Amino acid sequence: MIYVFYNNDPLAQDQGGGAEHFRALHRALLKSGLPFRLIASRLQRHRRAPHVEYIAEGASFPRYYLALWRWFWRNRHRFAPEDVFHFHRNYAAWPKFLLCRGRGRVLISYHNVTGRVLRGRLGPFAAPIRRLMLAFERRAVRRADALVCVSGRDRGELERLVANEPFARAEVIPAAFDAALFAARPQGPPAPELARRLLFLGRLSHQKNVGLAIATLEHLRQADEPWTLTIVGDGEEARQLIRRIARSPVAAAIRWLGRVPHDRVVELFATHGILLLTSRYEASPTVVKEALAAVRPVVSTDVGDVRDWIEEGVTGFVTEPDPRALAAAVRNASRLIAEGRCRRSTRLDSLAERQIMERVLHLYRELQAG
Repeated sequence: MIYVFYNNDPLAQDQGGGAEHFRALHRALLKSGLPFRLIASRLQRHRRAPHVEYIAEGASFPRYYLALWRWFWRNRHRFAPEDVFHFHRNYAAWPKFLLCRGRGRVLISYHNVTGRVLRGRLGPFAAPIRRLMLAFERRAVRRADALVCVSGRDRGELERLVANEPFARAEVIPAAFDAALFAARPQGPPAPELARRLLFLGRLSHQKNVGLAIATLEHLRQADEPWTLTIVGDGEEARQLIRRIARSPVAAAIRWLGRVPHDRVVELFATHGILLLTSRYEASPTVVKEALAAVRPVVSTDVGDVRDWIEEGVTGFVTEPDPRALAAAVRNASRLIAEGRCRRSTRLDSLAERQIMERVLHLYRELQAG
């Protein structure tokens, strides 16, 4: 049996790279014929699937983590040596390590570098907590049978910060995105009238740094040009966003839509010309791949693996996390649209969901074989 653990719901429409990767794993495992079970948290009330077991309600990771300990305690005698346990956070593996040691094989995926979110929330006060986390993380990755990072950049950082040897052998497998959603409704390059319509798509969190997107728009509007910014997403910084928009001199040019179901992403790109990514850190942002699939130029800060997917000056621009630099890059992206120079990315061919998921399934089979 293959057990996949993730604090999300594969039957929900939650946005974000991790949520989409969980859905892709579900689709791939359904087609594979392998016995599997997804141990998830319920984020919707209307759908069920025989292979999905909900152990918690809502998006709270502490609630899910406590439920995980209970789940392993209840099921500790049922596991077999050939079982595979796939965790998406290193500390989520500890219930398995402590309650069911010696049974089955463990795979840990990294969709970010542990501690970044904590540092963003607590600043310098995160340092002592991070030191403690690192001590447990080093033990966790040495106990794991396999590791996966979604970008070579993150693997390099984890190799340096956490433990050299385990991450030196880690697989680099990009996060999947739902290319079929865009293939079903293919789009051409954006029309010239969309050249000044910016789209910010992501969770409202310290990581995504939506304030920088607003500051970029403010800089663009200084020339009294009709730039607009649509913000799509929800999260812990929603109240801060409301206050930030209220005091902005360009508030009339900002539209906040809140959370939008994932299947409406294609529609959002169809009505906007440029994706603006202002994150402080990322691993392998799905929204960049979605924008390129929609033939929309991307303007991004230099985070994660965005340079692997953006062809500089052709399908987008990567620049410093500064409003002036981002505004200049946005103007360049706008010229690509106005002059009819947007083209489809040639770098998405290696991101076909089937190819990425086959690599994960191959890893599952190798672990099952021992």
